[in-house]
Amino acid sequence: MRRSRVLGAAALALAIGLGGLTTVSATAGPTATGDLTIAPPPHQDPAHEYVSGAGTGLAMWRDKSYLWRSLQDSREASYTGCQTVYGTDVWSAASGDTVACEKSGSGGAAGPMALHDFATGKSETLAAPAGRAWTKAFSPSQVLATEVDQVGWVTLHLIGRENEPRKDVVVTSPDRFGMYAFRVQAFDQKGALVSYSNGKGGETVALVDFATATLRPVPLPDGVTETTHTKFGLGSQWIAMGNSGKVTLRSRADGKVTRTVDLFPASIESVQPVGDWLLARVPQGLVAAPVAGGATRTLLPRTGTDPITPGADGSAYIAGGTDSSHWGIHRIAAGPDGAPVVKKAMDLPPKPADRVALAFAQGRLAVTQEDPQKSVLGYTASVSGTPSVSQTPAWKCDATVNLQLCGVQEAPAARSVATGDGRFVSLSRVDVGDCIGCRLAVNVIDAAAGGTVRQVRLESRTDLWPDHIESASGRYVHFVATDASSTRSFVADIDTGKVLDISPTSPSVLWGAVLWQPEGDKGVVAGTDLRSGQITQRVDLGSSCRPYELQVAGGWFYSTCSFYGDGAAAYHVPTKKRIPLPFTPERHQVRLGDGYVVHRAGAGLEVTNLRSGAPVREPDVAQYVNSFGTDWTIDRFGGRLAYTDESETVHLVGVAGKTSPLATIDQDLAATVDFRQAKTWQARWWVSKPVASWKLMVRNKTSGITTVVRTGGEARGVIAPAWDGKSPTGTYLFTGDYEWTLVARPADGQGAEVRTSGSVRVTGVPSAARPPVRR
Repeated sequence: MRRSRVLGAAALALAIGLGGLTTVSATAGPTATGDLTIAPPPHQDPAHEYVSGAGTGLAMWRDKSYLWRSLQDSREASYTGCQTVYGTDVWSAASGDTVACEKSGSGGAAGPMALHDFATGKSETLAAPAGRAWTKAFSPSQVLATEVDQVGWVTLHLIGRENEPRKDVVVTSPDRFGMYAFRVQAFDQKGALVSYSNGKGGETVALVDFATATLRPVPLPDGVTETTHTKFGLGSQWIAMGNSGKVTLRSRADGKVTRTVDLFPASIESVQPVGDWLLARVPQGLVAAPVAGGATRTLLPRTGTDPITPGADGSAYIAGGTDSSHWGIHRIAAGPDGAPVVKKAMDLPPKPADRVALAFAQGRLAVTQEDPQKSVLGYTASVSGTPSVSQTPAWKCDATVNLQLCGVQEAPAARSVATGDGRFVSLSRVDVGDCIGCRLAVNVIDAAAGGTVRQVRLESRTDLWPDHIESASGRYVHFVATDASSTRSFVADIDTGKVLDISPTSPSVLWGAVLWQPEGDKGVVAGTDLRSGQITQRVDLGSSCRPYELQVAGGWFYSTCSFYGDGAAAYHVPTKKRIPLPFTPERHQVRLGDGYVVHRAGAGLEVTNLRSGAPVREPDVAQYVNSFGTDWTIDRFGGRLAYTDESETVHLVGVAGKTSPLATIDQDLAATVDFRQAKTWQARWWVSKPVASWKLMVRNKTSGITTVVRTGGEARGVIAPAWDGKSPTGTYLFTGDYEWTLVARPADGQGAEVRTSGSVRVTGVPSAARPPVRR
């Protein structure tokens, strides 16, 4: 079949999307402007929450401060007096309901220590006595501190808090040790487990008893000489020390009493004794084993990555559950028979999946998200009737299966761009034979086919390395790539894989089958019909400068005059009106829709409605933009603005006023069809916005008889009937010359139906009869 490359004047005007446009009005026929939302699915990784201390409530670090939640009445309180992450504090720690941190000192001296008791609401500040330095261990009445003498030996002190009359008590120790390798491994309200160098190439672990102010060595497990790979847990009855899958427990009251729990082959990540049981966080979840020996139990199938936190009453706390939607902080305490009992202390709702990029056209939205694996999900918004949008995806492109094809990689060329006819495209390199990554390819997701993916290798004269996609419309993609000599622009047909013999200038933009680019040094832009390679239209944008940025959406253009955004303006072709914009945008921070522009400014988005012929500022629709413009976009084919808010909810926002009339912007069909060789006459018409219904008619030029051969309902971006040469009754039409006419009605109800016509010669029908001559 021979493809028609010649357009009549009317068809040409329709093809570039300018025919039939009328003056816009902000009051006539307003579009639906309601805010549609798509709630995010839950992230597969559970919400992170680490319990720092547990008493009558839970102390947690959140949003640069400590948050405490009562276990009795769910009352919440916060404390901002510790800023160890984003401030100047040396360290912070928590035990029970109390949090503490050391403030920075001066001249090398220890700074003051701030303590806050959430249960009572009382705060206190302790100044470090001269020559003392704080450790990360404290009780309700004392704080453990160090003193280093002139020789370098360390003496431990218990410094009394405000409610303790003894202000400095020396800890009796059988060992002499230095500060090298000294650290607090664990502590509770009764004591602290510390380690230090023994001067023989190893380390000693010892228990500091706050009540008696004594230090007692606790032997490390057999064969262990240092603490680097040892996990410690300090319980009310037992001290736990774990290496690999084996845990040694020594009685807190009598260090000579020893037990061993072997959890091999599990790898121990955290340990904590509760009563006469040992809790251990392992890759398989939270397990418990009796200290006296016996079977191991699984308490939680999955946990977070933080250590088990001891409670002030001898219990323990950890985040865990079955999955991100069934997650929480759990309390583990000894039951009536001594065995551990698990009870959820606080629910942790799932955090939302991260929405990282949006692509939008003709009411079809592609959302790239991480949860934590990347994927692209497809949603559909209504284009007529009551505004609505699907809450469940119609299709999914899983990057774990098709990383390149899904268009979710970080490189700009690998990000998906909407074509307007149900496809989303990105660029990548592909293998050719034994040559890895030797050719450039277009990755195509076809939303109309349920998210099917394919890869089209581009046929170019030179080897190209992709940089980014400039624009896409229908079957064409305009991209920037580097060959052996330079970086320049190209246009490719994604149906055939052919790189067109055309060299776009900068800037250039696609709309249907037309590539628009500046012509000369003033504001004239020329439209090249990609089907013929000829300039078929010129538009004077009414400015005295050559466009630096250029965008097009139907009869609307957007341009600037310099890198700095000078002369930002919109131009409406039907009314020949240039509309200066009331802002100076940063480069690439404006997107043009059908009669409106969206400007990213600061932390939000500004919408300027142009449909009345003047720039009218709409209320700001987004105050949270978290990346480089990939979390907001527009549907330039007559549709809405899409953006993601701080909660990862996607919003689709309409703009009031009259939209542009429906137009055909490209077509692909055969001028002749021989039904002896072809089963159907394939034809495609690309349209500027969604269609509610359409019909295809053929009129025999000899008889004048018109037959409706195909009809259809809603179409988004492209109308693609396949005619088998028959009438609706199933009989073949006669051989001869026909005039075809496509009639389509806009889905948004605005503007007249569009009609476009052409000719087709029909041959090879089974009947040799000819139609009667029209009289």
